Amino acid sequence: MSVAPEVFGMPAERGRWGLVALGLLINLCLGSIYSWSVFVTPLAAHFSAMLGREVTAGEVLLPFSVFLAFFAVAMPLSGKYIERYGPRAMTITGGLLTGLGWLLASTATSVQVLYIVYGVIGGLGVGIAYGAPVAVAARWFPDRRGLAVGLTLLGFGFSAFVTANAAGALIAAYGVMATFGIFGAVFIVVLVLAALPLRFPPEGWRPAGWVPPAPGTGTVPLCECDRRAMLRTGAFYGLFLCYFIGCLAGLAAISIAKPVGTEVAAVDAGLAT
Repeated sequence: MSVAPEVFGMPAERGRWGLVALGLLINLCLGSIYSWSVFVTPLAAHFSAMLGREVTAGEVLLPFSVFLAFFAVAMPLSGKYIERYGPRAMTITGGLLTGLGWLLASTATSVQVLYIVYGVIGGLGVGIAYGAPVAVAARWFPDRRGLAVGLTLLGFGFSAFVTANAAGALIAAYGVMATFGIFGAVFIVVLVLAALPLRFPPEGWRPAGWVPPAPGTGTVPLCECDRRAMLRTGAFYGLFLCYFIGCLAGLAAISIAKPVGTEVAAVDAGLAT
């Protein structure tokens, strides 16, 4: 008879909520990209003074675009390695790269350097780590998968509120480049520590008393597709298109939110943040 698994010293049905909380915290750090608009004006001023020429907001937005490109590429490519190496190793790897990208950004001497250290290194880090806590939540909550995954991903979106306000305060107190360094150091510590308890449940584990519901009359059976089978379904392309359009609109607005707020809508800088 197999022993029922425990999570954080509690029965799995209770302890698994702690894994959701850790996933939310991890995504809170990874979602710091959403605070980029707070950095735009201070970065433009910093590099303009350093380089002796006007650095425009458009130039400063390019590291954000590079970051998102490498994040988007790394996320699906790293998916299979979550199964091979486990969520803990993938989150630690991605967390270290994310923090390193922010740390190195604090030493950047030009916007072009930011493309590499923040855009490429940081973007790859977030793409590698992003899927791991989501996969953990989905595995531990077959009975409440939507709720668990939604709470885990809540951290990524809510990060705009937390990290943007923190960045605004730090930039005002220490300067924009020092803020990159502070964020990087904090992210490395928090992401590595939060990743340590992450693991998948034992094969075949189900919450006590839960039985998978039988397909209803006229419904399509759930398809657990592999990558090749997924790419042969019309549903995949429909979902991808919807997600692409939503992200395109949302991220385009997020990247310039503060400058638009202060320069176009003429609102206070704190409110724009």
